[in-house]
Amino acid sequence: MPLFERNWYRILSCLLAMLAGIGLVRYSYSPLIPSMLDHDWITASQAGYLGTVNFLGNLFGAIFCAMLARRFSAGTVCRASMLIGLASVFGSGFELGFTWLAACRFLAGLTAAGVMILAPVIAVAGVRQALRGTAIGTVFVGAGAGVIGLSLLLPYFIESGPSKGWIFTSVLVLICTILAWAGLSPRIKTDQPMIDDTQVPAGRKVMWIFFLAYLLAAVGIVPHSIYLSAYVHEALDQPVAFSTMVYAIYGAGVLVGGPLFGLLSNIIGTRLSLAASSLTGLIAVLIVLVTTDLWFVVASGAILGAAQMGIATCTTHLVMELVGPARHTRWWGRLTIGFNIGQASGALAMGVMIHVHWGYLAGFWMAAGCLLASAILTLFIRTTNQHAIGTQS
Repeated sequence: MPLFERNWYRILSCLLAMLAGIGLVRYSYSPLIPSMLDHDWITASQAGYLGTVNFLGNLFGAIFCAMLARRFSAGTVCRASMLIGLASVFGSGFELGFTWLAACRFLAGLTAAGVMILAPVIAVAGVRQALRGTAIGTVFVGAGAGVIGLSLLLPYFIESGPSKGWIFTSVLVLICTILAWAGLSPRIKTDQPMIDDTQVPAGRKVMWIFFLAYLLAAVGIVPHSIYLSAYVHEALDQPVAFSTMVYAIYGAGVLVGGPLFGLLSNIIGTRLSLAASSLTGLIAVLIVLVTTDLWFVVASGAILGAAQMGIATCTTHLVMELVGPARHTRWWGRLTIGFNIGQASGALAMGVMIHVHWGYLAGFWMAAGCLLASAILTLFIRTTNQHAIGTQS
């Protein structure tokens, strides 16, 4: 039996793809911000603008990901995404100006889209329905593992500047790509209905509510996911090495968030688990708003990290419940487009807030409102509607 037909290896490959594409390619930028600020690679407002460019790349990738997967197969696109991510991280190690970094972050966004949309789909191919939530939660563990490992190791490589940190990250991405390659085979079928599906058709109104809820959750994630280390470094006056390692705590939350909220969805249902994820994120944001105690702020990173992966895990699982595996890639891609519109808008808004001297906390207030609204909207998502989309594109 080929390796890609073995469920355990295919899920492991998708975990490694998520580790590389999300944990390393996408989130290597955030813990490196303090070093790039100190060595004058970028300014604080440019950090937000680069985040916006990254999210625009993710948006572009999400728009075309499903189409490319249908044309070339999910495995082929996922492989290509990892190679693009490798090039983007390696290129970021050269100080060639803001425009160069922006181009690299755009490519990193393409990688994140391909992996985020396709890795869960590949992982559950051939997995029976009762185990799909567990499989998806396991795949998202890779993102947390990447963030933790990188945040703990980067301080040893950035004493003389961020360049070595980027190069080190590219080596890790290369290793993950090599190990995951066989499990992301183009021969994996991801567009066939499973024989044990009990899909209940959802309506377009439901999916648009879902789209808006996921978009607002994305805005709410922005301050912690991009600016937490910069906030700790500049607003709380902590050294670069410590500020960088803050993302190890954030990564610990990311690591447990997927399995934790995946388990919760088995107990209270995916919809309520998704709402709980958004409310957990709201708690993390409120901690930053009500206290400047360093360790409470750092702990909020772990809480937000868990909430973020809970939101992602529950969303992709709920899409599976609403439209079934055969249409999962298409609708998960559409929601990912909304997510990246939210993240790009949030990053741009926060960059402007900092530029006009409103400070970091203005962005956290924005996040609090968006996460609360997202949780409320999630409660309006129903699995039945008179206008079914089950057979619509």
